Amino acid sequence: MRVLPETITRMRKRRGMTQAELARAVGVSQAYIARLENGTLDPKLSVVNRILDVLEGSTLTCADVMSTNLVVADARDSALEVVRDMLRNGFSQIPVLRAGKIVGMVTERDVVRNITRDLEQMSVQAIMETVSPPLVDERTKIEEVIALLDTFQAVLVHRGGRLVGIVARSDIMRALALD
Repeated sequence: MRVLPETITRMRKRRGMTQAELARAVGVSQAYIARLENGTLDPKLSVVNRILDVLEGSTLTCADVMSTNLVVADARDSALEVVRDMLRNGFSQIPVLRAGKIVGMVTERDVVRNITRDLEQMSVQAIMETVSPPLVDERTKIEEVIALLDTFQAVLVHRGGRLVGIVARSDIMRALALD
């Protein structure tokens, strides 16, 4: 198996490690890692295997895979305007807030179920799922989130109580494809 230098760089950065931290964990110098990542060094297979063991041994967290370009709706917003936001941004669901608190999620399924109604005259609260998606800390391990995605469309992510991201099934798939 050939591992490209940019793959090691991407994996290291995804794990939030510096070159020095990776070098310490592997037992080589920081300069060695820098040369490896620059493509100016042809490492021994045993060193590459140690690097991969360190990088793959680090478990992904929500912060590693979440989408951070959040679009949220206020519960009083027009359902039709929220549908337009979903289409404009290519989202299949949008969190719904009331007074800054998460009260639910509006999904494509909710829109389709209400397609015969006048969405322009309805609030998003009238058509949204009443079950709020789970809210997890950004350091939550992906394995825990995957279990939640069996039941929920998405998982919302917070940092210090502030909403900072969302993890959907597509985010997990994207993370797998990039590894």
